[in-house]
Amino acid sequence: AFERRRAVERKHGRIAMAAVVGNIVHNNHIVFDGYISPSNNLKFSDIPTGIGGLFAVPTAGLAQILAFCALVELAWLPASQYDGDYGVGYFGTNVEDPEEKARKLNAELNNGRA
Repeated sequence: AFERRRAVERKHGRIAMAAVVGNIVHNNHIVFDGYISPSNNLKFSDIPTGIGGLFAVPTAGLAQILAFCALVELAWLPASQYDGDYGVGYFGTNVEDPEEKARKLNAELNNGRA
């Protein structure tokens, strides 16, 4: 039970770190060019920051986001994989040394708790 909770903590920490980066990027008004919904004539630049942005995205877009999250949760980053190695490496490189890998995973957990 502890190992599963540790794996879930690690996975959710990674997702939270990615969300913080996305929030920082969006709050600095760095947006994609073009339309998020051409049929609604809605551009990426029209989406407000904060919680208001959630309500500005069309329903079909939110459904796509939820479907992608479900795919990631169930297929790509399964909670049954307890070692924290999801095959994507550490910034594109694989960490082969078990001691170094354990140190990096522990630092990742500690950074997520800060």
